[in-house]
Amino acid sequence: MSMPETQVPGRKRGRGLIFGAVWLIFLASPVSEALQRHPDVGMRAVVIAVTSVFCLLYIAIFPLLAATAPARWVGPALLAGLALTAGGFCLLAGEDGIFSFVFLGAAGGVVLSERQSALWTGTWVGLTVLLPLVVPGWTIEPSGTMSVLLGAMAASGFVQLLRRNWELREAQSEIARLAVADERLRFSRDLHDILGHSLTVITVKSELAGRLVEGNPDRAATEIADVERLAREALSDVRATVAGYRASSLAAEVSQARRSLEAAGITAVLPSAVDEVTGPHRDLFGWVVREGITNVVRHSRATSCSVRLTPTSVEVVDDGVGVGAGAPFDLEHCPDASHHGNGLTGLRERVVAVGGTLLAGPRAEGGFRLRAEVPQ
Repeated sequence: MSMPETQVPGRKRGRGLIFGAVWLIFLASPVSEALQRHPDVGMRAVVIAVTSVFCLLYIAIFPLLAATAPARWVGPALLAGLALTAGGFCLLAGEDGIFSFVFLGAAGGVVLSERQSALWTGTWVGLTVLLPLVVPGWTIEPSGTMSVLLGAMAASGFVQLLRRNWELREAQSEIARLAVADERLRFSRDLHDILGHSLTVITVKSELAGRLVEGNPDRAATEIADVERLAREALSDVRATVAGYRASSLAAEVSQARRSLEAAGITAVLPSAVDEVTGPHRDLFGWVVREGITNVVRHSRATSCSVRLTPTSVEVVDDGVGVGAGAPFDLEHCPDASHHGNGLTGLRERVVAVGGTLLAGPRAEGGFRLRAEVPQ
């Protein structure tokens, strides 16, 4: 189970503080040397005060790792204060104050970008080597110099690694969130396509049965039986969609289109076979036929409708009033289908997902055309 979003920044701050506190061990040498150099109470109080300020500034920097949008001046201000107190350690502890430079490398990794952090850490690494050479009386063992060099670079590198890991986790969480949103959209689109068609045909057949019940009860009974069958099929389709296995069969959709158009009193001109359409495109073309026939039955007030298939295209054409006003249909300029409802919008998403195009709009000669084309 994932952590609530409100708890994630707190966890990041806690881990950042723990990571930063680990490096405080390097502060033992300059503090101890400074206390030994200044046995009087006043100067020791100064050493303790400088140490306290240094620790507070250093610890205050690490929560910035978890801040989504900190003030731009906060990080640089804390980093500048840390650098000044590190200089104070050098004045109080002599060459041992150089060990405080390790903290500057870690702090720079938090506040600065990766490139800026590398320049910042390189500056303090250079001072670690240069200061013992130019300051009279300063001597530092090679092992001490290497400790500072490696410590500063390691601290900066670990902070950058920690930042990258957190960014990766946030990216993975965002990918997971988008995947859930995409799945919800897919489910909504499938449910609309399935129920929209089935309920439209059920409505048409129910109205037809109502008109026939007195004059032709046998035909009315047949229509009612069809309504019952369609309702059961719709329920089965919904269950299959929930289970994630719902597909649209082109042959089944063409057969259902014939029954739907006949029930609505629309002359159907449909292909007798779908063999010329290759397997990968059949399900998609089935969705196009389903949506096209649903719109013809529901909106068009057409007297005839035809479905035309090629290996790379499917077209549904009627002679009705269309599903909306607009410019004549143009194969090169697809009008926006968003105003036609969720059906064409969802269908367009399906077609675009395989690199195809969906064209929908009124024809110049009258009626409406829905056409999907896919690459070979």
